[in-house]
Formats: sequence, C-alpha cells, structure tokens
Amino acid sequence: MSFSPRPVGRFLVRAAAVEDAGAVAALLASAFPEADDPPEARTATAESVGILLQTGHDILVATDADAVVGAVRRRESDGIAWFDLLASGCPGAGRALVRGLETAAQDRGLRLIRIECPDAYPLPDLFGRWGYLPVGRTRAAPGLRESLTLERRLALLTVREQRRTDAAAIAAITGDDPWPYEQGHRPGCFVLADGDRVSGVITVRDDRMGTAEIAEPAILEPYRGRGLELWMIERATIHAETRGFHTATLPATPLTQTLQRDLEDRRWFPAEGVRGAPYTRQLEAQAEEGIGDPDR
Repeated sequence: MSFSPRPVGRFLVRAAAVEDAGAVAALLASAFPEADDPPEARTATAESVGILLQTGHDILVATDADAVVGAVRRRESDGIAWFDLLASGCPGAGRALVRGLETAAQDRGLRLIRIECPDAYPLPDLFGRWGYLPVGRTRAAPGLRESLTLERRLALLTVREQRRTDAAAIAAITGDDPWPYEQGHRPGCFVLADGDRVSGVITVRDDRMGTAEIAEPAILEPYRGRGLELWMIERATIHAETRGFHTATLPATPLTQTLQRDLEDRRWFPAEGVRGAPYTRQLEAQAEEGIGDPDR
C-alpha cells in the first residue's frame, strides 16, 4: 500500500525507509520489553527491521525535525485496516501515527480500523479515549496477558453533490456568498465530505461553447496532500462527461502544477508553449448515448 507523507501536528508521518531501521528498532525494543510481546519488536535490531521492510512489512514512522520518534506497522485484510507494533519515543508521536493511519484508511474507502493489544493498563483506556471499542478477546496461556481487539468506525470520506445545508461550510472554505447555496443544489457543485463535515469544494461551469470549466479544488489544510484533490477533479470530470461536454479545462495554479504528473496520467495536458494556459482534457461525452446521470 502506498502512503503519501502527511503532517500531523508538529510531526510528519511517512513510510519508513531502510535507512530508518536502526531508529525504528530502538523504539520497538524500548516499547515492547515483556516476554509475551511480539518477538519481532522485543528483539528488534537494525538488521531485523531492515529485513521486515524489505520483505513487504508496511511500517510508518513519525518524525520531528527529521528525527524518527515513532513507528507503527499496518496491514489491510478483508476491507479492514489493522495496525500493531505502535511505539512512541516522545509525547504525541503515537497519536500522530494513529491519526495518520486513520486518514490513510479513509482515503482507501475503509470504514473500520483495528488494533490487537495486551489487555493491560493503560492501553485499553488510552485507545478508548481515541474512540476505539473492544470487539474481541484472545485467551492467553497461564502467566501471559490476554489480548484485546479494539475497533474504531471511521467516518465515510466521499465526494458528493452539494446540499443546502452545506452553504455555510462552503462559504467558509471558498469565501463565496452562502446565499446561492442556501437555495438548494447547484448543478456542478461537489463537496468533499468527511462524514458530516464539509472539507473541500469543487465546481464545474458551462462556458456555453461545449467546454466544462472545472475550478481548482478548494480544500481545508488537514486534507491537502493526500491525493483527495485528484479525486475531486475526477468526480467533476465525470459530471462533465455525463452532461455531454466535449472538453474540460482546469486552471494552471500552484496546486494543479504540483499534480501535473498525476493529471497527465489522467489525460489532462497543458497547452504547449503557452505560459499559464489551463490544462485541457478531451472527454468522451456520454449524455447523447442515454447513459444515466449518476447524480440523480
């Protein structure tokens, strides 16, 4: 699974590199000293962590001023995100890692995230404060600690049509007058919704000449840099295609220029030799063929 680096508070959460193996090993060995802790953590060395990284184990780290101060391992099984080996070397790093895991799971459309941890203070209480509830228990051999499976249900992250009740949030994000949005659904207006929270806006405008003008996505800071802008642009593009437009344009801005390679992979191209010209995509208009409108 790919993971885009993302800031969480003062920390940067990113995928671990082989060069991080020594720092990760030190964190794991310090956090998991008990006899019934996972052996890959209790006896971790730079060499053993390097082998884990090279053999498909997905480990994330939290850094503070480029120093590795936290680590966690993650996986996905049957549509559920799981994590373990959570180790923190300074206050806040563990929470930053968990938040990074949660947002990555949301980005993949997953609704559940789980951890299996010892049923020993303070872990169940700590995760309980973070919204994790016990859903299972694993019995242990005499003298060893039982394990709890804790689960949190994540808010659904989606790009959907704008609603009347979104007006105030749209105005706060874009600076637009909320009044037009208070009158009801505006065709071509879509929001990025994190559960009930509106976190971004994108609009499509008809230039009356067969071209759909897609605006730059407006998105709140915590949601930037996670690939969500591309998702919003793609949703707006689908809207344009199903309305029969033959061409779509997207302005060349500092944001869209950072996405240039991904946009080109999706058949968006800037005009050659024209500085500041918008990106253009030729569409396969579908409305004339009677394909249903996905927004109805």
